[in-house]
Parts: sequence; C-alpha cells; structure tokens
Amino acid sequence: MVTFIVMLCPVGIAVALIRRRTWAVPAGAVVRGDVPERLLRWAAGLMSAGRDEWGQAMVGELDHIDGLGRRCRFAAGCAGAALLLAPWGRAAAALWAMAVAAAGAACVYAAVAVRYRLGAGDWVFAVIALVILASFTLAAATLLRRPGIARPGLASGLFVALAWLALSGFSLDGIIAPVISLWSHLVLLIAVPVLVGVAGTLRDGSAITGRRTARLAAISAALGLYLYATIAVAVLGAGGPPDPGGTASSIVSDRLGNNVIADLLAVPLVTATVGWAAAAATARLRPYPAASLVTVPLTAAGPAGDGDPDPTATPHQAGRAARIASWHQTAYLLLLCAVIAAALVLAAATWLRG
Repeated sequence: MVTFIVMLCPVGIAVALIRRRTWAVPAGAVVRGDVPERLLRWAAGLMSAGRDEWGQAMVGELDHIDGLGRRCRFAAGCAGAALLLAPWGRAAAALWAMAVAAAGAACVYAAVAVRYRLGAGDWVFAVIALVILASFTLAAATLLRRPGIARPGLASGLFVALAWLALSGFSLDGIIAPVISLWSHLVLLIAVPVLVGVAGTLRDGSAITGRRTARLAAISAALGLYLYATIAVAVLGAGGPPDPGGTASSIVSDRLGNNVIADLLAVPLVTATVGWAAAAATARLRPYPAASLVTVPLTAAGPAGDGDPDPTATPHQAGRAARIASWHQTAYLLLLCAVIAAALVLAAATWLRG
C-alpha cells in the first residue's frame, strides 16, 4: 500500500501538468514570448525589491539580443546569477539553516562511509544524495524568495518532521527501523500533507500559496529527517535494532541507502504531491461567497489601485468582502489550533507508550 502511494505520486504530477497545459489559454505572439524571455522574467520575479531595477534591466537587454542560442545563454546566465543571490532577512537565515543541514548530512554520510570502509556502490549513493541535497537547497532558495511563503512553509515542514518522528518514537532506533502500522502510514502519507496543503491555501485563499507552502514543507522536512536519520546511523552503527545475516559494513550500508530512499525521495515526493492536490482542492471547494474575494476588491477600488473606494460600490459589497476575509482568518486559525492540538496529543501518546 505504501509503495503504491509513493509510485502513484509521479503519475499524479504528470496528470496535473498535462491538464494545466491543456486548459491554458494560448496568448498571442506579442504577449507569449519565447523560452529565454519567460525564464528571465521568472528569475527577475525572484529578486528582492531593492534589485527590481536590475531585473527589469536584464529583461530590457534581452530584447536587443538576436538568435535563440545567444538569448538562451544570456537568460540562463542571468537566472543563475539571480538564484545565487541570497535572500534577505528571515528568509536568508532559513536558507542558511537548510544549507547547513544539507552539508552536515553529507559530511556525516562521508564520515560513516570512511569509518566502515564501504564499497564503491555506497559512494555512488553518496553522490546521488549530494545531488538531491544540492537540488533541495536550490529549490528552497527559490521558494523562500516568494512573499508569504517562508513562515508557513517552514512551520509546516516542522510539523511534518515532528509527525514522522513522533510515530517513530523520537528515538534513534525508531528512525532507523520504524515499526509503524498501516494506519499510521496513511496518516503520515495522506492526512499530514493534506493538512499542510489546506492550511497553506486557507491562509490567504490562494491555491498557488498552498502549493508553494507544500513544496517548501516537503523540502525542509526531508532535510531535517535525513540529517536526523544519518546521525542515527553514525551513532548506532551496526547496533540498535537487530539485523541478522550481515556484516557491520553491510548493515550500515543498507541503513544509509534506506535513509536516502525514504527521507530524500519518498517523504518529500508524497508530501509535495498530496499537499499540492489538497491545496488545489481547497481552492475549488471553498464556499461560494469566497469566490467573490477576488472580484469584490476589484470593484471596490479605483482602477489605479490606490485603494480609494469606488463611488459605484455598494455597502453590501463592502460588507460581504469583510465577512469573506473574516471567514478565511477564522478557518485558518481553527485549522492551526487543530493541527497543534493533534501534534501535542500525538507526542503525549508516544511518550506514554514509551
């Protein structure tokens, strides 16, 4: 069942991308732009407000470059430079923390491989893990630049990691060889990501925010769990849960490989996919008045977006917009309280069981 859920996630992602591409309304030749222009505009959108003029200058410079090859090279170079620029404020601190976690996990893996004299296959796994860790750090740097994503995404990632650790008993033995029932697996693989996607969408009523929150939660939870599991292997070595029929090196090798598959592939894939689906479903299944949350402010504000009330707007429209915003805040707070209460009950039950 668990393997089926994990294998179904890439299929769900492919179906979602195909449906989005099918439903997309093609733009005209002037509006659509080519691949280098879309890539450069995406990279310019990642920059902070202080570097906005630089991003606009890069887009303007691209208009004077002819040839698809030259345009692609210019756009790729500018996008790489934009990604390498560290974000500011709390997002920068979060990115550094995630980079340190990824580097720490890679160093611990290498130390364990040297200590137990593991073979070439384990070093190939180490290279794969290093590529995944670098990719996660780069993806986190992209998501942390998006406004309103850092705080809910990191909080949701902490919730996902604590849920996995709680059902593993908060112990090194439990994280290496967890004894989890089928229902517990369903909670971790479905219920927890659904809560992340729903909470991220209800926070501001946007499915885009919910999807980005789910992706950042998946990445941050994966980095934390993988670091914890790799440290557990370094501490326990071949000890801990019984694993008969193998040498110390083979036992350690199996545990390191299992950590890569479970924490760097299965957990982030399922969390991001199920959270993505939950965010999209929440945006579609909201009560009908929530659909006017986007249209009412457009009619209640001037065309210049200066926030002045439109003389044609009625008091009924303004009151309805206020009630909708209040409903979203109340739903988000109720869901947040329920998630915190569930986490506390789960942690208490695990402590009493131990």
